[in-house]
Amino acid sequence: MLRFLSLGFILFFSDVFGNSLELRDFFYTVNLSVKKDSSIFDEVAELISESKIRSEIKKLAIFSQQDKTVNSMTALNDRLNKDIVTINKNLHLLGYYNARVNHDIKIGEDDYVQVFIKVDTQNKFSLNVSIKFVDQNEDFNKYYTEILKNKFKSFKASMSEIRTIIDEALLLLKNNGFYSPEAKKKKVFIDYDNEVALLDLEIICGKNVSFGETQIIAFKGINEQFIRNRLKWNQGEIFSIDKINSSIDDLKNTQIFSKVEIDLIDSKLNGETLPIQVKVKEDKKHMLDISLMYQGGRNMNFEKKSQATKGVKSIIAKASWTRLNAFGNGEKLIFNAEGTPMRSSEKRVDYAFEVILVQPDVVMKDATMEYGASHRQELTNVFFKKNESINFRYVFPLTDNLFAGIGFLLEDNYIDSDQIFFSNKNPEWNLPHYYKAQSIPISLVWDRTDSLLNPTSGFRLEGKGTWMRLTGAKINSLKSYSLAFSYNQPLDNLKKNVLAFRVCEKGIFSSDIDRIPIDKRLYGGGINSVRGYANQMATEKVRGAKVTMGGKALTEFNVEYRRKVNSDWGIIAFFDGAKVHNNKSKYFEIEKKRWFFSVGAGMRYYTSIGPIRVDFAFPLRRRKEVDSKIQFIMGLGQSF
Repeated sequence: MLRFLSLGFILFFSDVFGNSLELRDFFYTVNLSVKKDSSIFDEVAELISESKIRSEIKKLAIFSQQDKTVNSMTALNDRLNKDIVTINKNLHLLGYYNARVNHDIKIGEDDYVQVFIKVDTQNKFSLNVSIKFVDQNEDFNKYYTEILKNKFKSFKASMSEIRTIIDEALLLLKNNGFYSPEAKKKKVFIDYDNEVALLDLEIICGKNVSFGETQIIAFKGINEQFIRNRLKWNQGEIFSIDKINSSIDDLKNTQIFSKVEIDLIDSKLNGETLPIQVKVKEDKKHMLDISLMYQGGRNMNFEKKSQATKGVKSIIAKASWTRLNAFGNGEKLIFNAEGTPMRSSEKRVDYAFEVILVQPDVVMKDATMEYGASHRQELTNVFFKKNESINFRYVFPLTDNLFAGIGFLLEDNYIDSDQIFFSNKNPEWNLPHYYKAQSIPISLVWDRTDSLLNPTSGFRLEGKGTWMRLTGAKINSLKSYSLAFSYNQPLDNLKKNVLAFRVCEKGIFSSDIDRIPIDKRLYGGGINSVRGYANQMATEKVRGAKVTMGGKALTEFNVEYRRKVNSDWGIIAFFDGAKVHNNKSKYFEIEKKRWFFSVGAGMRYYTSIGPIRVDFAFPLRRRKEVDSKIQFIMGLGQSF
């Protein structure tokens, strides 16, 4: 079937001599129109798809020189003839060997020039392939020839498809043990009458080998096993170039090597075993990141009756230095400084200084080691506390989604609180109170969510346990646990609507609440708990005091509906609940035990590091003397 593409070029000029074929120094402009033919568009993707044909044609001289003067019709013809040669060449490369291109120039009565180009593509030639492996036996030739012919049976005679056939034939051999095949003969014969092209291909396969001994050449300080963990082959396996390339990509993706080379040492070829040499060069990258952020909650009691004035609000200044080296994803040194703007009447203010060093383990892939030291002073709704600590934590993968962790923590604490906790009514404590603690926390996390800060599908199950030895307290040891499960269910394929929920159970193994340090007890309320209540205030209050008692066990749940309005903004609605258990004291009377609930709504602004969240939460059955009507919360990342 004949297919036609007509292009009209309208060229305007000045100083035209009537209908003469000779024009004197004129400028022209070009208006291009493309007449589509659906069948041509389907078959000649590169030339005929409208965006590509416009792009290709506008590279021709008729376009590139349109701002330059043309002083004669002869010059215009020369320019067009060169373009016609280019069009013919491109059609042949695409497999249209019978294509014909004609053009015509006409001068109209209204003093303008029209250029007509007519392309008759004819039909795209089919392709027959003849492949011979010159150094192999008949069975080998038959087996691999059938594989390749089945793979290429729908190919046409364009040069790009012919190159693909040659490359794919060599790649097939390289992935089946032949490390150095070579295309010895590659000729194309054209049968114009039958519109068929024949590719005559002869390939020298070379020797079939397996992976031999692998030698690692690396820089000082890198563990050799770190590199071997990322190689995709084992000694004795059939040679495959895909495994070589995949290993190079994996090593480069660690971002710690400026150069990765994997060489085949064929000079030491021993029988059918090919030694491999892996060379890496360290990429010593250094990055400095500085940020300033506000996060936390604020009580907004319009009746000004609330005694709970302390939210979890802080201004966080963060500076981190990262060195990408031989430790997996690199090592990172983080400096955090936190401060809370308090009322001028407050004598004590919150602040914290923290230094954290994170180093991936060079022995176990994806494992990390974390060292930290901090000094913190905080005033909460229950106590004033000074804390100095140093800690170590090691997290290692059990599977792709299951991670275990263990650590060691040393603390030096000073606690002050409401006089009721340190009076003669409570002989378990003295004022002021100092104590030290040494603890071993362990954790197990099964994470199948799609994002840490903005999960839209999957679940996360996290279990934690801590054994703590106390010095200076009325108890010698403290054992605690935490078990949390969250689930995110998308309600549509684009994940614009998500229903998420979380349930958490925490507990302390001890027989006497009065002997547990105030800062180690469990409290509900705050930005990641029941959001309608201030920090630590979703808990029964001690009668006659402005503080809550805390407890030995805590049950929490959160339910959220999240809707993404567009790529940048989202809204949510939520319902939270919590109840503190085992908080009966020998010395103090507390409020009637109950559940604490809150509802609310919020907005999300999505960034590359996670959503910035703003929530407004309302307590249900609020206590007018201590609870605000509304809580305002701001932070980074979803609440769970």
